Amino acid sequence: MKRILLLLSIFLLSACQQEITTNVDDPVPTPIPYQAPTTVVIIPTATIPVTPSPTVVVPTPTPVTFPPPQALPAGPVSMIAIGDSLTQGDCDETVRGYPGRLLELVSVDRPGSTVTNFGQSGWTSDALINGDQGMLGQLERAVGEVESAVSQNRGAVVFLWIGSNDLWYLYEYGGDVTDTQEQEDLERFSANMDTILIDLRRSGAQVIVGLLDDQSLRPVALQGQAFTAITPDELTRMSAQVKRYNEVIAQKAQQYGVLTVDFFNTDIFTNPATLADDGNHPNQAGYDLITQKWYEALKTILP
Repeated sequence: MKRILLLLSIFLLSACQQEITTNVDDPVPTPIPYQAPTTVVIIPTATIPVTPSPTVVVPTPTPVTFPPPQALPAGPVSMIAIGDSLTQGDCDETVRGYPGRLLELVSVDRPGSTVTNFGQSGWTSDALINGDQGMLGQLERAVGEVESAVSQNRGAVVFLWIGSNDLWYLYEYGGDVTDTQEQEDLERFSANMDTILIDLRRSGAQVIVGLLDDQSLRPVALQGQAFTAITPDELTRMSAQVKRYNEVIAQKAQQYGVLTVDFFNTDIFTNPATLADDGNHPNQAGYDLITQKWYEALKTILP
């Protein structure tokens, strides 16, 4: 009996092993057929013609010019003086300055003539245009005087003398002034002269403008009595800069039909006989000489 059971067990075990072996066989992979890569066809878009923009030609501005100085009409003359302390008349004990003296000379041949002095001590060319110390610019007021005179058929002449304080302030307050600063300052002064002279000439005025003296040679500068921050080197630079200022004035005078008075080639501001005690402003004798120089230029348009 035991032998029969043993044989039956062996038979069943063999059957189970055969079934398990059959179930764990690895599947045969199915081959994937080769496919050629897909060709991508790019269809070009239509080309849109580009029309070039027309070249914009910016016209070169025509320089503003005016005719040469013309003779003032017969009869009384309206004279207007604008500038700084040299026009206001600082240190002149007679309180006339050159404008008051000019009136005396002109009135001999032109009775009824008048003079209006807008000069202000310490003013620069910027202040002359824009105003300062709570006052309107001298330019605006001068134009008003000229237009009033012209409306009455009176001759009008403006005396312009400005730039001294532009130079003092550049070297006193500009620190260690560089070539770049001087160039920028010169361009500013040039633009201011354009504004002043164009406005005056458009208003109908004849204009006489003063060339500047070399104020680096004035005793007040050499002795350090004022503007004490200006160094000897900066005085040398100022001497060169005032020459550039005068070149601008001369060029603008030619362009705008303006007369000039030469204060550069005089000793009024270096001669003790014509200077006040401050070594900076003229005394009475100095203002007498200054008046004569303005009058000589004025006579050329006073027939």
